[in-house]
Amino acid sequence: MKLTLQTPMLNRAKLCLGICIAALNLLATDALSAVKIVPKGDGYELLRNGQPYLIKGVCGSTRLDELVAAGGNSISAYEPGPILDQAGEKGISVLLGLPIRSPRHGFDYSNNDAVKAQLENVRQQVLKYKDHPAVLMWVIGNETELSVSKEDRIRVWKAVQQITEMIKQVDGEHPVITVVAGIGGSKLRELDEYCPALDAVGINTYSGATSLPSAIAGQGWKRPWLLTEFGPRGHWEVGKTCWGVPIEDSSTLKATLYLKAYKRAVEGQPTCLGSYAFLWGQKQEKTHTWYGMFLPEGNRLGAVDAMTMAWTGKWPAQRCPEIGIRVITIRSNGAVADSATHIFPAGSKVQCTVDVKDADGARHTTRWDLRRDVTDNPSSGGDAEPPTPPIKDAVVSVENDQATIQLPDVAGNYRIFVYHFNPDGSAATANLPIQVVCR
Repeated sequence: MKLTLQTPMLNRAKLCLGICIAALNLLATDALSAVKIVPKGDGYELLRNGQPYLIKGVCGSTRLDELVAAGGNSISAYEPGPILDQAGEKGISVLLGLPIRSPRHGFDYSNNDAVKAQLENVRQQVLKYKDHPAVLMWVIGNETELSVSKEDRIRVWKAVQQITEMIKQVDGEHPVITVVAGIGGSKLRELDEYCPALDAVGINTYSGATSLPSAIAGQGWKRPWLLTEFGPRGHWEVGKTCWGVPIEDSSTLKATLYLKAYKRAVEGQPTCLGSYAFLWGQKQEKTHTWYGMFLPEGNRLGAVDAMTMAWTGKWPAQRCPEIGIRVITIRSNGAVADSATHIFPAGSKVQCTVDVKDADGARHTTRWDLRRDVTDNPSSGGDAEPPTPPIKDAVVSVENDQATIQLPDVAGNYRIFVYHFNPDGSAATANLPIQVVCR
């Protein structure tokens, strides 16, 4: 009887304690929404909830558990939806994009009514999400100035300044930045003149990342900055075939470039607040493998290992396989094909060998496919592109690191892709552009 009388009292005590703990957790979580940039030495420091916060981020909103395991702490997103809650639950902050239209997509910044309507739309977005604890900063647009005239670019900057001032009126807890496509010309000088209210600038650059700090200093930019996109060499930065299409680096070479860019542009730079690697996921942009840090099926590539090293100082226990410097060798009629051309008759067969490095002695698998090459399409700035599926029955046979591929009867540009898998599911990939001609 005595135990029966005390049990309800004990349960009520436990309930009260649980409520108190939940309330304290909620208060602690809410406090994470306070973000400030403060001077530190000869640079700046980002404070989140009063604590130093170096951004170790990625562009993409999937595979968040793997991001945390790799040492990452932030994502960049332009369509928040449920991702704010999902990121917040895992302790991941969100660089939250506020989409504004670009002149290259037809938006007219000389149309005052359209500019006012866009301003109001952004205001509503800020009001909707400003109190969410996962929000880190506001980003006004992404490469809005890309491929536009200087006159249009100045109109964009003036609109960015208006939006920045508005955000600071309705939300004083989060810094405001805009993101530019590189800093060529005098973009940073223009931002200094037309956007004094910005707290920092985000810069998207690929090969340029290794020399970015000196380039920023060269334009006299004194405010903080973020490396908001970096990764492999872009399709506009690599060599081309004799018929004019870009030659994509292997995933192994890309991984080396990710780590090199991080060490030169971010690590130890006093005015840099952190970075976002592109792309934590997969997308079709020129090819289906160019910018993704994962294959479409979800297999991680070497870029993930590289960023794990950058963020934690340690390589993963199980590394991705590697592709060597010879990449893919093609033989036609028993002879090694001329690597300067790789032009073959329609309907012929070729034998392909991939240069892979398997140091762990585990059993690996290799897959090949052939696809139409669409890298000469005119899209830019990450504009949407349709997928390029494999050509059915093009791969005749596969044995170890070799494959025989039946080339189409239709002339055109194609790419041979290879994917090499570890037993744990990690992978390496490479491709080679070829041209098929009728003779």
